[in-house]
Amino acid sequence: MEPVRALLFALGTSAAFSANAQRSFSLSIAPASQDSIAVSWKTQSATPAGDLPVIPLFQVEGSHDLKTWTSLSGMISSPLGQTNVFTDPAFSFGFYRVRSVIKKEYAQMSNARLDAGELQSADFFGAELFAASLVSATLSNAILTGADLRSADLAGADLTGADLFAVDAFLATFDSGTLTRADASFGNFEDASLFNLDLTGADFSFATLIGAELSYANFTQVKMDSNTMIDAKPKLIWQIVNTGAVNALLTNRDFSFARFPGANFNGARLNGSDFSGSILNNADLRGANFTGANMRFVGFPGALMDAATQIDLKSRLVWQIINENFAIGRDLHGTNLASVDLTGANFSNANLTNTVCTLTLFEQANFGGANLLKANCSQADFFQASLTNANLSQVNFSFADLTDASLRDSTTNGSNFSGAIFRNTIMPDGSIRNF
Repeated sequence: MEPVRALLFALGTSAAFSANAQRSFSLSIAPASQDSIAVSWKTQSATPAGDLPVIPLFQVEGSHDLKTWTSLSGMISSPLGQTNVFTDPAFSFGFYRVRSVIKKEYAQMSNARLDAGELQSADFFGAELFAASLVSATLSNAILTGADLRSADLAGADLTGADLFAVDAFLATFDSGTLTRADASFGNFEDASLFNLDLTGADFSFATLIGAELSYANFTQVKMDSNTMIDAKPKLIWQIVNTGAVNALLTNRDFSFARFPGANFNGARLNGSDFSGSILNNADLRGANFTGANMRFVGFPGALMDAATQIDLKSRLVWQIINENFAIGRDLHGTNLASVDLTGANFSNANLTNTVCTLTLFEQANFGGANLLKANCSQADFFQASLTNANLSQVNFSFADLTDASLRDSTTNGSNFSGAIFRNTIMPDGSIRNF
């Protein structure tokens, strides 16, 4: 269904009424005469200034109950900037709305810039979009059947529910966007970049994903079949996410830089496998054997462990800190917390003197009132972390990232900030530092 913006007007009202439209235009309604009503809006592009203009068609509809809508006009085409006025001489409806329709079947738009375009439900059937830029575009429920997206850049784009049947997306980029519930069957995604892409519920039946970059892709409820062509590593990750790995023998495997949301590793033998940089959120790790596994920078939010889980002591400590608030007020002096993921951890009032935290991820962590005297936090990531009222004396912050962090009312006597990144950082005296 094309995007619409309901424009509500109670029968008998005499004042003008306006509403914001879905494609960045506003609608207004006002009496045209005693027995008629006028709906007006200004034609604007569905893409921002500087992009290739994409001008929708419009259709006015009316309703008595907001459930059944009657078309009151044909498709209205007008040039950019024109004010459109539709008059209903009978004033026969209590509610009005305008549909915004983008029809670009087989359009020649190669190398076009459509960044941040409001292109939801747009029809790009068979369109030529070779090397086009659609960064952060909204393409939910858009029709891209058979479209040429080779080398196109769709990083951060929202393709929720989009129709990508038989699309050619060779070497295209979809990083950090979403293809949730998209139909990508029979599509060609060879050598495409799908890094950190939400694929939840997408259909890749008969699709080609050979050579695609799928690190951190979310494979939850993704549909594949025997005709889907995909490399061995992402295929195994997809299988584990969707069918589990209970009591499985998966020793010495490469599971690095992957997402395993809710995966069931109960009783699995994972000895010697590489999980570095992976996210095991809400995964069941009870009874699993991680002996000799590489667990650097593994994320454990919501994961389950028990006494039968065989894992190194550092990883178990990280799991406890994240899931059991183990660090609050605790004496952890001298602890090795280097090269781990402690995003969102709570270290309030903890004793962290002389701890080793090099390269550690502390994004959005809470160090309120903590004692970090002489801690080594070189190259650590403190993005949006709170270090208020903390003792940061003689801490090594060399090359640490303090973007959006707060050091308000902390003490930093003798600390080393050489090479540290300050962006919107709140300093101990409340000032903001950016350099």
